[in-house]
Amino acid sequence: MKIIEYETQYQDAILEISLEWLNKYDILEEVDIEMLKYPERILEKDGHIFLAQEEDGEISGMVMLENHGESCEVLKFGVREIYQGRGIGRKLMREAIHAAKAEGKKKLTLCSNHQLSSALHLYQEMGFYYIDRVPSCFVMSDVFMEMDLGLK
Repeated sequence: MKIIEYETQYQDAILEISLEWLNKYDILEEVDIEMLKYPERILEKDGHIFLAQEEDGEISGMVMLENHGESCEVLKFGVREIYQGRGIGRKLMREAIHAAKAEGKKKLTLCSNHQLSSALHLYQEMGFYYIDRVPSCFVMSDVFMEMDLGLK
């Protein structure tokens, strides 16, 4: 498995990866569909989309990083269920953290949902900590975290 940057040929894959977990936990929102149908909006604003690609070419996981000036927001972080438990999410998150640090970002932020316990646990292991509610475009978000990039 290797981490690659998003290319348009992978648009169906990122939609499938995200819809799998968004539907499983019944937290799919219209804004999710917009984000996944138009990933170039993230890239046009100097963001990133990292993909986990298996040796056979299959895209097994993804994470988006939306540029917010001095910080980046982690979005649509997910690994296909059949590939979970292999450290793919950790590798994707390391790549996101590395990219943000390389660009001189001061912090990473994210919003999530309490049902996503595996992801929340990984975020904590990677150095994210809980913060008070912040404005979010996601109605279903009820967990907010950030990471100070000066500490890691």
